[in-house]
Amino acid sequence: MGHRMRVVWTLIYFMVSVTPTHTFIPGADGPVIAQEALEGGSTSLYCDASADPNDELMLLVWYKNNAPIYSFDARDNKEWINPFYNATNRLRMDLQVLPTALNVLDVKSDDQAFYHCRVDFFLAPTRNIGVNLTVIVLPSQPFFMDELGNKVEEKIGPYHEGDTLVLSCLVIGGRPPPKIHWYSGEDLIDASDNDSDIPGVKENELYLPLTRSNAEALSCRATNTHLAKPVITDLEIDLYLPAYNVSINWVQGPVEGLLQSGRPEVVKCVARGSYPAPELSWWLDHKHLTHHSNQSWDNATRTASSHLQLTPAVGDHGATLACVATNTAMPPGRDSKADLVILNVTYSPIVEITKQGDGRLEEVVELERLQLDCEVKANPPVFKYKWFYNDLEIGANSLWGSSTSSATLVVEETTRELAGRYCCSALNGVGETRSDTLNITVLYPPECSDEGITLVEEQLECIVRSLPEAETYFWHVQPPGEEVQQLTTESAILPLAEISGSLATTLTASCEATNGVSSQYRPCHKVFHFESLRPPPPQQCDLSYDDQDEEFQMRCVPVENATYYEVSVWRLSTSNSSLMLERKGSMGYGTGRALALGGGGPWLVRGTLGELRPGDEAGAAACNRFGCSAALLLRPTEKLLSAAEGTWWKYITETDVGISIGAVVLVAVFTVSSAIAVRLARRKRRKPAPVIQVVPLEDIPRDYLDALGDKTQMPCSLRSCSSGYSEGSLDSAPPVDRRKKPRVWDFGHLRPPPDVTLTPHRESAV
Repeated sequence: MGHRMRVVWTLIYFMVSVTPTHTFIPGADGPVIAQEALEGGSTSLYCDASADPNDELMLLVWYKNNAPIYSFDARDNKEWINPFYNATNRLRMDLQVLPTALNVLDVKSDDQAFYHCRVDFFLAPTRNIGVNLTVIVLPSQPFFMDELGNKVEEKIGPYHEGDTLVLSCLVIGGRPPPKIHWYSGEDLIDASDNDSDIPGVKENELYLPLTRSNAEALSCRATNTHLAKPVITDLEIDLYLPAYNVSINWVQGPVEGLLQSGRPEVVKCVARGSYPAPELSWWLDHKHLTHHSNQSWDNATRTASSHLQLTPAVGDHGATLACVATNTAMPPGRDSKADLVILNVTYSPIVEITKQGDGRLEEVVELERLQLDCEVKANPPVFKYKWFYNDLEIGANSLWGSSTSSATLVVEETTRELAGRYCCSALNGVGETRSDTLNITVLYPPECSDEGITLVEEQLECIVRSLPEAETYFWHVQPPGEEVQQLTTESAILPLAEISGSLATTLTASCEATNGVSSQYRPCHKVFHFESLRPPPPQQCDLSYDDQDEEFQMRCVPVENATYYEVSVWRLSTSNSSLMLERKGSMGYGTGRALALGGGGPWLVRGTLGELRPGDEAGAAACNRFGCSAALLLRPTEKLLSAAEGTWWKYITETDVGISIGAVVLVAVFTVSSAIAVRLARRKRRKPAPVIQVVPLEDIPRDYLDALGDKTQMPCSLRSCSSGYSEGSLDSAPPVDRRKKPRVWDFGHLRPPPDVTLTPHRESAV
């Protein structure tokens, strides 16, 4: 397949090559453009293929030395590229831009030629444009040869200052031939170049007297086009040089050369220009101090430095401090340079602050005298003192008086506002020194704070300010209607449990503290109310009636913080305008004991109410030693009151009433029986006519009869069941039980279940 394609391309190339070529004549056929390209780079050959609005492009052909290498036929939109020229696909045509560009990639040396394009239009005449392409070949990397013909790389030397350097720079190749220039750093020192004895090689020989100014790195630069940067090779000159400058400088401390005795100072010695690195040595009045220093070297700037930490003494005043830089690679006499300074040793004031008087050094009692002294040793003498309070300078005519610029600070009556950090400073000709800080504490007796006495969780707390803190607290408490109680505590807390008596309303309390300095001048005083410590009102209660004890009862779920409960009955006044307290009683114990007695049931706290009448309300309140909560009021409903009244036979079955009624009934039965017996004996023996009696039935008999009819096997007529007579014999008539049967809704001796509706204030219960 590959062989067949090569044959096809060969035929196409043959057909194009045998076609008549168009020889381009510069100037006559069209303009010529000079263009350069770097070998290995890329370039673009431009051709104006734009047509007039009424015309159109038909054919575009590129030629190299009058041989076609590319064509584009706009009539069928087909491209053709010379396969022998474009074997590596280096030609790329861009027809989307105007002017069109023929891009040549990876430019080679033999691409240097004369190119021209021919553009044929449908109407306009043919257009020709020539491009004279020059391919630039960069020279090789420059290299160095010494005067003996030896190749030199990277570094040459060593040399001493004043020696002459002889060196050649050679460059191979390059089209067009390159130019060779010598540079010292960024300075041009030689621009002459010559052809060497070797064909195709350029050479530039340098004669350079070596000095400190041209001892920087040399570079040889070769260039033959503006399209690329020069080709550069650097060479370092190894030139021995002594230091040209040595200087001593104080890194910190002395001003105008004044040293302070006992204070470490750092001095720095810098030697510049030496190569190789010199040795720096320190001397103090011919005493070697090198072991006190360290040394560093910067090869780029050729700077050596050494730091010395010096602690001068008073005896060092007037001594000579010297720094010597020695280049050991050079012969003696030309190898060293030095600098020296004369030490002027003084010292700033040595300051200490003290407190005069009794007691501890940093403490003073309020309203007592405070005296502070600033003790100073200085050379030269001190000419000014300053006092500082909390790092701020104390001015004259302030809280400390007018004498604030002497060595003594006096306060006749010290107040707590003057507590804080004190220090003094002394100033002489060398400088100003500030003493260490003395923290003065002003002690004062306890005094009541803004809060005074507070009540938190059944505890009284006495809040006072004092320094030092209070040690003992004396309490005076008085419940209403009782004697004053005096208590003593070691802390500011007094539990209410330690106070005897009732705390149901208010408590008058005062406290007085002492801290070893003095007792509290004015005690703290406050009156407390304990509404917040009382338990909340019961929320779940109900009313019931006890048939055995014949009284009403109230049951409630216990609440928190309650130790006992009260039950009360409220009755309307005679005018029915307000509720009046009828009676009050104990209801039960607190939550813990109620749980123990109640067995864990839902209703744990019980209380008896006695008799309740319509309009009455029963209340339940939770109580502790701080009083009782508001009462939860419940009003009994009519059904509950009716259940308390009972049924009519209940009174009959009672002992006294039952005996009386029984006796009357027996007498009546005896009398009626006697009358009937006499009447039956006297009446004629004949069958009496039947008597029909109509009896109106009430609800209870009717319910009874309905129920009885359901129970009997045979139906019973009204006449036979109600009168007791029938068409048969009287003796054969069935007996009739006329006792009242209770309806299904009758209470009997059983109490209906409670029907409770709860509200926060007043409730009704069955």
